[in-house]
Amino acid sequence: MKIAFISLGCPKNLVDTEKLIAIVGENGFVITDSIDSADFVIINTCGFIKEAVVESEETIEEVVKKNKKVIICGCLAQREKEKLLKFKNIKGIIGVGNLEDVIKIIKDRKEGILKIKNCFKNLEEFPRVITTFPYAYIKISDGCINFCSYCLIPKLRGPLRSRKLKDILREAENIEKMGYKEIILIAQDTTNYGIDLKDNRTDLIKLLKELEKFDFEWIRIMYMHPGHLKDELIEKIAESKKICKYFDIPFQHVSFKILEKMNRPVFDYRKLVEKIRNKIPNCAIRTNFIVGFPGETEEDFKELLNFIEDMKIDRVGFFKYSNEKGTLAFKFKDQINERIKEERLKILIKKQEEISKENLEKYVGKKLKILIEKKENGYFTGRTEFDAPEIDGVVYIKRENLKLGNFYYFKITSSDIHDLYVS
Repeated sequence: MKIAFISLGCPKNLVDTEKLIAIVGENGFVITDSIDSADFVIINTCGFIKEAVVESEETIEEVVKKNKKVIICGCLAQREKEKLLKFKNIKGIIGVGNLEDVIKIIKDRKEGILKIKNCFKNLEEFPRVITTFPYAYIKISDGCINFCSYCLIPKLRGPLRSRKLKDILREAENIEKMGYKEIILIAQDTTNYGIDLKDNRTDLIKLLKELEKFDFEWIRIMYMHPGHLKDELIEKIAESKKICKYFDIPFQHVSFKILEKMNRPVFDYRKLVEKIRNKIPNCAIRTNFIVGFPGETEEDFKELLNFIEDMKIDRVGFFKYSNEKGTLAFKFKDQINERIKEERLKILIKKQEEISKENLEKYVGKKLKILIEKKENGYFTGRTEFDAPEIDGVVYIKRENLKLGNFYYFKITSSDIHDLYVS
C-alpha cells in the first residue's frame, strides 16, 4: 500500500509530518511523493487563521477530486473535528496529540474514523524522517501559555510541554551523524523552554551549551518572545561561535494600547532592538507585525510605521488581523474594515521593501559565509547566517562545481530588495 504526504503550515507542523512518515514507514507501508500513485494521502493541515483554513480545505478538495482516500491531521483537524467529514473519501481524522493513531485508521476497514484527543499529554518520542537539507528542525517544545488575545494556539496545541533535555540531545546526535550542518530550534516560544520541567535547571541557555558540543556549524533559534528574551541569552548568542547572530522576535505591534489588547508584553521595543544591536552590531533581526487589530487607530498605525522607518529591521513579515472564533479578540469591538487593513498593509510593505533594499546594500563588497542548498536555473542558491530558510532571502551564486550542503566564502557583488548575488 502506497501512502503520500502533504504538509501545510509552519516548520513545527513539518516536524509532525516527518514523524508521521516514520511511523507509517516503520509499519511496512510504502512512502511515495506521487499523489496520483498513492492509495492514501495524509494531509497535515494548518488552521491558525482563515487563510490557512482556506488553503487546507482547498488542498483536501483537490486530493479528494483525485478519488484518493484521505486522512486529515494537524491544527485544522483539532479545530474543526467532525465538521471535516463534509468532504468525501475521508478515511479518518487525527488530532495533534495522537499521531500514532494513523496506523489504526489505515488498517481499519471503516470510513470516517474520528480520533481527536482534547487532553494534551507530554511530548512522546517518535522516530522521524527528516525531509529538509542541509538544515534540520528540532522542535524543543509544543503548546503555549502566553494566551495572546488573537491566537488559537493554546486551544489547538494545549499548554507548554517542553521536551526532556536528553531526548533533544539524542535527536541532535542522530542529526549530526547524518552530516547536517545547521539545526534550527523551533517551538511556539523557544525562550520559554524548560520552565515547565521539574528539575528547575533546564532552560534554553543550558540546551544551547549542550548543543554547541556537537559538530554543527550553525545553531539557529526561531520564535523568541520579546517578553522572555533575557540579557543572558543575548550574551550567550554574542559569545558563541556556533549560534547564528539572528534574532527572530515577533513584536506584533508597538502601540502600547494595542499591545495591551493583544495581551503582549507592553514596553518600548526600540530599547530591546538597540540593546541587541549594541551587544552584537553584526546581527540580523526578524519580526512580524499584525495590521488592523481591533481598535487600531490612525495614530496607532503611524506609530507602527514610524517604528519601522526608524529601526530599519532586517526582515519583517506583515499579516492582516484575522478575526478567529474562539479567541478573546473575536468579540472585541472596533473591528477594522478590510479595505483599511489592506491599505495599511500596502503602505507597510512598500516602506519595508525600501528599508530591506537599503539594508542589503551594506553586504555588497563583503565576503560572507554561505551554506549551499540547491542548484536551479544555472545558479547555486545558499543562505548566510542572517537568513532562515523559506522565509528570508537567499544568495544567488554564479559558479560551477559547488557541493550542496557545504560552506563557502564569497564576496557579494550585488543585491536587491530581498536577495544577494555573487557573479
